[in-house]
Order: sequence, then C-alpha cells, then structure tokens
Amino acid sequence: MSTSQSEREALANLLQQSGPDAPTLCEGWSTRDLAVHLVIREYRPDAAAGLFFKGLANRLDSVSHDYESKPFGELVEMYRSGPPAWNPMRLADKYANLAENFIHHEDVRRGGGEGAPRDLPQSARDDLWNAVKVMAKFFLRSSTIHVVLERTDAATPTVARAGADSSSDEVRVKGGSGELLLWLYGRDSVAEVTLTPEDPATVDRIGRHVF
Repeated sequence: MSTSQSEREALANLLQQSGPDAPTLCEGWSTRDLAVHLVIREYRPDAAAGLFFKGLANRLDSVSHDYESKPFGELVEMYRSGPPAWNPMRLADKYANLAENFIHHEDVRRGGGEGAPRDLPQSARDDLWNAVKVMAKFFLRSSTIHVVLERTDAATPTVARAGADSSSDEVRVKGGSGELLLWLYGRDSVAEVTLTPEDPATVDRIGRHVF
C-alpha cells in the first residue's frame, strides 16, 4: 500500500470515528464539509474547478449543496474507495493525492486536538519530502525571498530551495517532512517548524500560494 493509500484509509477511519460535526483546521469547515470537498474533488472535477476559477464558483456551490444532503457515512466510503475508474487520478493516486490525503488527515487530527506529529515510517517521510520538493516550486513561486526548506527527519541534512533567486535574501524553514508540507499548505498554527530569521518583515516576503 502506498503512503497516499495509507493516508486515505487512515483519514476515512478518522472521519467515520469523528462524525460529521467535528472541527477541522480548514476555517469554517466541519468534517462533513471536508468529506464533501474530498468527494467532489475526485468524483466531480468539473465542479471542483470552481476552487480555482471564479467563473465556476456557482457550479461548485450547487454541486456541493447536492452532496451535502448525502449521508455522511456514504461520503466517507466514496472517499475511501478512491477516484472512480474514469478519473486519471486513480492511476496516479500515489502522486496526485499524497499531499491532499496527508494534509486533510492532519486537518482532522489536529483540528480535534491531537497536536503531536505522528511517528511515520521512513518510507512515508521520504514520500512526503518528495511532495515538499514538488509543491514548494508551485506554492513559493511568487516569493520575493529565497526559501531554503531543511528536512530534519533524514539520515543527513537535506534541503530544497524555492522562491527568489539564491543571490537574494534568504529564510530557512526547518522541520520534519510532514511538518514542512503542513507549513507549505498554510497550517502555520500547528506545523512544528522553525524559521530563521522569523521576524514579521521576512515572513511577509515569503508569499505562499495557499489553497
């Protein structure tokens, strides 16, 4: 089982255990809202595009309303089963959905008060680090400062670089692979990372594209 599949299964179990009204780290979202998002993303990509294109936002709202009426357990099982056969994401699940499954698993865990990072297998940490390297290029593309992401859960210090050219000012973000991924996705309140320097003026220059 891939890390993405393990995270999917663990999140589905946690959603079922938590019920539809539990809090998450996604502002304004309960576990039901999150389950609706997860299912629409994989079953209705035509509507999910409304997350990125304002012209499709009304369609997303309409489809979301339809899915909100489904029993919570049905939504959870739809998510657990993964993308439908016609969705190309099913073939690329371990790449396309790893970050999504991990981040939202932590949204429910830490939103429910479980603050400590999990002790993940090294293979999972390596997979998350690969996701960090890919997503950093996208999320930090508009940063006006050079960002060095330093991984602390490998046998030897490992870094990824993104943002402005390395000849510019630099900020170093240090933490485990999963914590760095949480930070990239804007979960600053729970991500166990250290920034050097960490003054507000420097942090403001990072300019993450978070969604």
